[in-house]
Amino acid sequence: ELASKDQEDRHRRICQNIPVFLERIEDFRRKRHVGRQFIEHRLAMDSEGTPTAFYAGNAYYRGVIDAGYRYGDGCLALIDHKTGMRHDNAKIVEQLEGYAVLALGVFRNVRKVILGIHWITNAQVDWAQPLHPEQIAEELRPKVLANIEAAALAVADGPRCIESAWCERCSYRSVCPQAQLARFEPIDVDPEPGTS
Repeated sequence: ELASKDQEDRHRRICQNIPVFLERIEDFRRKRHVGRQFIEHRLAMDSEGTPTAFYAGNAYYRGVIDAGYRYGDGCLALIDHKTGMRHDNAKIVEQLEGYAVLALGVFRNVRKVILGIHWITNAQVDWAQPLHPEQIAEELRPKVLANIEAAALAVADGPRCIESAWCERCSYRSVCPQAQLARFEPIDVDPEPGTS
């Protein structure tokens, strides 16, 4: 019941690749001696970088990690699932770096954090270079907090919406001014009396 043949093909490829991913994860868990796994794990921190409850009133920054694996050797792997076609995108890297910042505050005694993007359609995981806690604390944390501040300042005068290919997948369409405009299609005005 999908809208197009392309969507049907993509859905079929994703469904075929899920068992492949699960097999790879099981192999990964055995080889790496994974002690704990976290699926759809919610993390939040306050403006000082202290962990807090996800829905707490003082939550300044939140994220939901698709999959996390804590190895026996103190490493932590964070994986984000992407259902679209594989492509290089700096914003995705920033998203994963944000997860590393959140995770560092919650998971103590982490030796390294390894970030990965799982392209479900391609059955491929791209891994970034491992990050050490000092690098996350000294480089990424200030960068993430500066990006949050910049985003807040950018909308201080009111939201600026830019339509893109991502709009259809956005969770904020119900409150987006641009999406509100797109909802209402112009209607024909009734013709004046006496005209047809």
